[in-house]
Amino acid sequence: MDALEQARSEAQALHSKFTTVKDHAAIRANAKVVAAEAAVLAHSVKALLGSQQTDAKHHLRDAASALESAAKDAQETAGATDAQLKEKSSAMRARVRTAVALLSLAVAAKRATLVKA
Repeated sequence: MDALEQARSEAQALHSKFTTVKDHAAIRANAKVVAAEAAVLAHSVKALLGSQQTDAKHHLRDAASALESAAKDAQETAGATDAQLKEKSSAMRARVRTAVALLSLAVAAKRATLVKA
């Protein structure tokens, strides 16, 4: 598994961490962890930009942006009131899901480039 596929796998794991929890206290606790992990993953994805072709780079930039937004959403989720919790956590999950999709597109673009070579 190369670094790009590893990043996608980590984003998928990040999404799973949050989708399985229903208790408000656990959601808030997980949000703090997700915020930190999403920020680290966004940094890792940005580091991959230099080694990728143009098509994959576009998807990676967008994925990094989605992960940075997810980290921000997760921080807000950790401090959200009960009334805001569902809205904030849904936004965070949607951004991580978007990042996973974009990383999958980057993997596909990389594979397509390898097939052409």
